Parts: sequence; structure tokens; C-alpha cells
Amino acid sequence: MPSTTTQSPAPALAVRIGKALLVTVVAVALSHLILSDGLFLSLAGQAAANMGSGPGYSSDESFTSAVVNTTLTMALVLWAGMRLLRERRVYVMVLVGAVGWFLTVMGNVGTLLERAYSVLPLAPMAVFVVVTALASAILRPARG
Repeated sequence: MPSTTTQSPAPALAVRIGKALLVTVVAVALSHLILSDGLFLSLAGQAAANMGSGPGYSSDESFTSAVVNTTLTMALVLWAGMRLLRERRVYVMVLVGAVGWFLTVMGNVGTLLERAYSVLPLAPMAVFVVVTALASAILRPARG
């Protein structure tokens, strides 16, 4: 009778969630950097327009571009990071991460627009990281 060694589902799930936690933290850092730079351009465009000489783009375009770019970056980094760590079936995690990041940013955009290069509040970012990492456990590849 051939012996098959199968890994218990609990440790495999813990490893997957750990990988997701690491990837999500990296994705948040990169997406937040892109968001801060984009919002700085928006604030600079608004200040230039108030002084009479616009930069050639509106602050609304810069704001929209910053939000779209940071959401796309979040989805891309989550997917690529999990694939680089050899995890499959990460679609739910990527969807939860992209939508959750958009909602987190839009819910706290007031704090970001108060001054240049401000940081999102830590509590919503921590909740986002935990929820996104736990979403990685929804679709797990079959082991065997």
C-alpha cells in the first residue's frame, strides 16, 4: 500500500493567510505611496489654479487618476505577490483587496486632503489588511 503524506489543512491555511498578510502589507505601502504622490499633484494643481496659472490639468483629473492608479496597483500587487509566493486561486482576495482599498481611501480622503503627504489613519488600514488577508482563505486550491 503506497504511503501518502498529506499536509493537514490547518497549517496550510495558516501559511496561506501569513503569505496573504505579508503581501497585503507590501501592497498597502506601495499603493499608499502612489496615492500620496497623486494627491500631492492634485493639491499642487489646485494651488496653482488659485494663484492664476494652472498646470495644464485640473485638480479633479489628478485626484481621479490618483484613486484609480492606487486601486489598480493594489489589485496588481496582491495578485502578483501571491502568485510569486506560489499561491493559486487568489481572485477573491484580489477583489476584496481592490474594493476594500477603494472604500478605505474614499472613506478617509478628507484626512489625506488636509495637507500634502498625509497618511491614512492606522485603524482603517489595519482592518483592511486583516480582512484582505482573511479573504485569501475563501478559495483555496485542493491539496492532494
